[in-house]
Amino acid sequence: MTASVAVVLLATCAPMAVANARNGGAIHPIPAGILYPGEFLRALWARAFAPDLLTARACETSPADVSFTPRPIPHVAIPDHPFMASRGGNNMHCDSYISDTYRATGPIGPDFDVASRSQGFGGYGTVTFDRAGRLVAVHSNGRRFQLELMDPYTLEEMASYDLPPRPWYWLLQGIMPWEYIGAGMYFYLDYEDRAVVPTTKNTIQVIQVPSCGEDFTLVREYDLRPYVVPRRWPHRDSVAWVLPDWSGACYWFATTGGVVGTVEVDSGHVRTLRLDGEIIENSFAAAEDGVFILSDRALYRLVLGCDGSPVQVWRTSYDRGPGRKPGHITRGSGTSVSLLGGEEGLVAYTDNAEPKIHLLLARRRDGEVVCSVPLFREGKSGTDISVACFERVDPCGRGTGVYSILAENNWGHHNFPRSRPEPGLTRVDVRRCQDGQYIWEEVWSSDERSIGVFKLSLGSGLAYMYWRSTDCPVTTWFLTAIDYESGETVYKRKVGTGLGFNNWAGALFLHPDGGTLYSTTIFGLVMIRDVMR
Repeated sequence: MTASVAVVLLATCAPMAVANARNGGAIHPIPAGILYPGEFLRALWARAFAPDLLTARACETSPADVSFTPRPIPHVAIPDHPFMASRGGNNMHCDSYISDTYRATGPIGPDFDVASRSQGFGGYGTVTFDRAGRLVAVHSNGRRFQLELMDPYTLEEMASYDLPPRPWYWLLQGIMPWEYIGAGMYFYLDYEDRAVVPTTKNTIQVIQVPSCGEDFTLVREYDLRPYVVPRRWPHRDSVAWVLPDWSGACYWFATTGGVVGTVEVDSGHVRTLRLDGEIIENSFAAAEDGVFILSDRALYRLVLGCDGSPVQVWRTSYDRGPGRKPGHITRGSGTSVSLLGGEEGLVAYTDNAEPKIHLLLARRRDGEVVCSVPLFREGKSGTDISVACFERVDPCGRGTGVYSILAENNWGHHNFPRSRPEPGLTRVDVRRCQDGQYIWEEVWSSDERSIGVFKLSLGSGLAYMYWRSTDCPVTTWFLTAIDYESGETVYKRKVGTGLGFNNWAGALFLHPDGGTLYSTTIFGLVMIRDVMR
């Protein structure tokens, strides 16, 4: 399907999303019959002449075959940000360190429940969890954005709040919905169960999540329009990411055009720093020692100055490659910034080098790159999502200076909604030696594929990915669980069939109570849950 056909699909289905959203809390499952014309014909042929193809092992999973004993991973606990929700899962990448790891267990099996929710074309960029364990998420169909509160197990909508939409001329900007990383896709949930959302109006809205039977309430809005990069119509800069400073005195924000700024929580005073000639594609990390921001040219550590202004502590450039790689949104690193260990720990990210990208590890205190690890196949190496990472502990719970990182290969000639990633998922362990040097080892590499934001469950010892089978008459989507220790595939669980279950670079999320995983799709949200015995 070409991009132009996909735009027609969007124009056809977006009104359905709006209509369904107004039907109260009614739950409409994702339709299974949205197929390519060729798939529709193959399905008819298979039903008539080869029905066994539709129930083959490649297209169905037998949960009875799944048997796995959870093996929790000993790890250095990531400190709870004092001004972010603390149950686990307060932004797209789990925590302020952007670790993409959950303390909770994911689905283990052997039996699973699968449920879904659809409002037509559109999905959820970020799913978070409030103190009651309910889902707080932003839904978008490409133009419209809505903050929603949902029951975590029925997916029933309990309340909603309309966020500013993209402008009517958004198609003229040349950024399709599946490439959009701007406002509304990322937000975080704070320590008082308030959603802090950068909007398409270049404002930050602070919205209180309601108690039972109430509505969302706008608490405050900060106007950042005077501080973004001015661009010729119809193009515009976008405030895309916001996280709180560790002190709670201000919000840090970043724009796709390369502006980094702070907003004083009480006064609303804004101060900015322009990264001249650079753009920002990925979310940043916030920690006790400042914020860490990755542009298309360099990694930065910034702290608050005496007057609240952003102050650059160090800047470390990297190989941005000869151009935009297949499967990437822009030229330069495709990863978000991920932090490991404490203030004497490391920053993990990748470059965009050829013939292989490198996993780079820099010291948090001074930005010096202490380890560079080549990843994946020559000429087919690239990642456009963050890594998952943590530091291991000894039996006494002390950090060992051994860091584990999982990285996913997204290189491929993708044409929405068809993804064609290269394999696979790779685990790298990095060890700090007594002399302060670092050595690395590629522990394993899996041939499983995905272009979505995978997650690692420290509670179950499983990494979770989501992709389709290439051996079925119709597109069939699977949740895949990979053993962290061995790299072996533990199970592949069928989630659904048809394009409606396509998660197209979307993220996976684990409920903090354990046993339940959510995936956004281009037609809604899927829940995969262990059956309670």
